[in-house]
Amino acid sequence: MDPTEPRFPHLRIVPTARLLLHEECDPERVERLGHLLGADRMLRNPPIAAPLDDGTYVVLDGANRVTALRHLGVPDQVVQVVDYDDPGVQLDTWAHLLRDDGFLVQHVASSAGAWRARDAADVHAGLAPGLETCPLACGIITPNGAFGLPAGGPLAERVRAVAQIVAGYTGRTTIYRVRATDLETSAGRYGQAAALVVFPRLTKPGIRTIARLPEKLPTGISRHIVPLRALRVNVDLALLRAPEPLEVKQARLDEEIRARLLAHRVRHYPEATVLFDE
Repeated sequence: MDPTEPRFPHLRIVPTARLLLHEECDPERVERLGHLLGADRMLRNPPIAAPLDDGTYVVLDGANRVTALRHLGVPDQVVQVVDYDDPGVQLDTWAHLLRDDGFLVQHVASSAGAWRARDAADVHAGLAPGLETCPLACGIITPNGAFGLPAGGPLAERVRAVAQIVAGYTGRTTIYRVRATDLETSAGRYGQAAALVVFPRLTKPGIRTIARLPEKLPTGISRHIVPLRALRVNVDLALLRAPEPLEVKQARLDEEIRARLLAHRVRHYPEATVLFDE
């Protein structure tokens, strides 16, 4: 193999039942995607998944697509399979910027007396060890101070605590997913910042474990960065619905990809890209 040739994403057809989520889906987006998929009868961008040691897969990106196709009764799905141990597959954690939630910040910060006033640096330090072991389940940084919610117990209990916090403001205010973990930077970029909700560092072993738990992380917290992201694959749902063995479907998909390659329809763009029309 020519080392100068770009590697290609690994596209595989797998049973829907073997795809496990690590995060909750967004019911509104699932419903909207279901209508779009039903009308187009085409899966444009495949979810990203990593194999687990029992023959199942953890979905790293695409929980809403997977769930929408599951609701449509599609028995098999195309996923981009990645090696989760590859250092190129990176795991990051989003923070949630809330721009206009005044009452909610006060309510959450005083809820049941569980939250404790802290220095912002202490909040970040309490989240750094990772969700499995860190002393804080969540932190809130506001213009008037920072607060931390103590954590403890097994991973399932910690995931449940994070989910309850996010549920407290979901639907009540607009949520912006940001990478910045200081309020000043976020306020400068978005023009206003009432609160920044920060979460524990996530780990790949933790994501694998959560995939097998009934408790899931809220949507919009985990962020996976995958090299060679496969987009606009445009797989006909008729292929995924066909009553054929997986190996036959896989051969048909491979042949279609090969035909596109020979027709110069496959492009690899190594440059980082910013889209302004999503």
